[in-house]
Amino acid sequence: MTAKIITVANQKGGTGKTTTLLSVSGQLAATNHKVLIVDPDPQGNDATALGLSQEPGAFNLLVNHTQDPRQWVRMTGRKNLEIIPGDRSTASAQILLNAENRPLDAIRKALEPLLHDYHYIFLDTAPSVGGIQERAVFAADYVLIPTATEFLSSNGLMQMMVSLKYLAQRGWDGKLLGILPTFYDDSTTESHTTLEEITKEFGEAVLAPIHRATILRECAAEGKMVHEIDPLHRATREYATLMNYILQNT
Repeated sequence: MTAKIITVANQKGGTGKTTTLLSVSGQLAATNHKVLIVDPDPQGNDATALGLSQEPGAFNLLVNHTQDPRQWVRMTGRKNLEIIPGDRSTASAQILLNAENRPLDAIRKALEPLLHDYHYIFLDTAPSVGGIQERAVFAADYVLIPTATEFLSSNGLMQMMVSLKYLAQRGWDGKLLGILPTFYDDSTTESHTTLEEITKEFGEAVLAPIHRATILRECAAEGKMVHEIDPLHRATREYATLMNYILQNT
């Protein structure tokens, strides 16, 4: 097997990136796909949301790129799901990447020893640009962009699309996996209008929305993924739909 690398990114915070990454990677692992999560976001939320300790694994991956990255892989306590966790030290890695003028493919090359160990490698990213996000996108075979269905999120989405075009001009040969509307609320005009506008602009690239759900906020507090808390919940089923889309299109 050769892993498909999927980077989950947006240039605006609060769009459900980490929730989406964990929910879909967890369901892929539960259906017998070997999955690795890599968290180069200085907040280190992926480990925390899985009930694990933050570690400088992502920092080491980025800085000590000539070493075997398997030494920084940690078990999550779930079959088929492993993680290279991050912490605040990742912010220092970004400074070093830029100071040393590391190439855009630096993260891709750092991950190469792992490509035959997994079916999927998911990269989480901070919402800010500055070095790591660009290299994380450049590493990806596919990019998934969660965007909240609210008026203020459209700017981050547009900036992300500009960034993809910029990277493509510099040799990125990956694809946009899709734009995922999140925090969708059937009862609000704002959600309806925003989804209509996104769909008008991006057409078939817009995926089925993920509805706003209290259970998704509870997941991180409990250190669990949504399918572990309630396998029959609408949010679980919506992320299962996303999982099936990924399996069919990667």
